[in-house]
Amino acid sequence: MASMATLLSKTPFPSPHSLSKSFDTHFSPSIRVNVAVKTKPRTHRKLRVSSGLIEPDSGKLVELVVEDSKRDLKKGEALSLPRIKLSRIDIEWVHVLSEGWATPLGGFMREREFLQTLHFNSLRLDDGSVVNMSVPIVLAIDDAQKHRIGDSKKVALFDSKGNPVAILKENWGGLEVIDAKFGIEYAEY
Repeated sequence: MASMATLLSKTPFPSPHSLSKSFDTHFSPSIRVNVAVKTKPRTHRKLRVSSGLIEPDSGKLVELVVEDSKRDLKKGEALSLPRIKLSRIDIEWVHVLSEGWATPLGGFMREREFLQTLHFNSLRLDDGSVVNMSVPIVLAIDDAQKHRIGDSKKVALFDSKGNPVAILKENWGGLEVIDAKFGIEYAEY
């Protein structure tokens, strides 16, 4: 190893000044191509720009927040229904559903929507159109909660402090969000 290092260190390298001028290279193309370019006079085209929100997938935004005038009535109804206490993540999903971010869903997914989401990453709507929906939005309950609900057609969803948040309906009414504060006050819906 030492002898190789010595050999490499003693090998003389030519300096750039020692090269003869015969190595200077001049690049010139050996082929010339004539290209005729026709130009048109510039015309100004106007770009039409419109602003606004993107249309929801189903054509209509699904907002699930109960009107202020009906809120007390719905809170009273929720107190008489079987209860499910929601986790923090479930509350977030209620928030997503209530403001229409998961349109066309009108509440947590039913079995048909859940299976379509799992297998196809999309939902086929009743009109035949397909909507991208790759994340299942479901409310998981255990056997004890299922037993407490029994045959009830409606279930009240409560937060960790015991406040009614929403009413979940069995029919396609979906979800009615009672209290949509979620840390933000909404002036109008």
